[in-house]
Amino acid sequence: MRDPELVSCAQRAATALERAWAGWRSARGRNTDGHAESVAGYVAHSIDHPWGRARVVLGLDAEDAHELAALLEAQEERTSPALNRG
Repeated sequence: MRDPELVSCAQRAATALERAWAGWRSARGRNTDGHAESVAGYVAHSIDHPWGRARVVLGLDAEDAHELAALLEAQEERTSPALNRG
């Protein structure tokens, strides 16, 4: 049975991710057809992770996945304490 609180948490997280992704794409002129493509869904549980954790699943095409990985890696480089010690 699904825990309504976990489902709600995952839905809110998926919505926030969708909004942020759409804004990021729009700022780079990557909006297509005037509507945002859905990239996030939620699951109440995962086979690989314990119960009790909200899960959000991304469905990106390969180009978008590479861009997201580069964005996250660049963010990590900017905020990594080891790199900032100089």
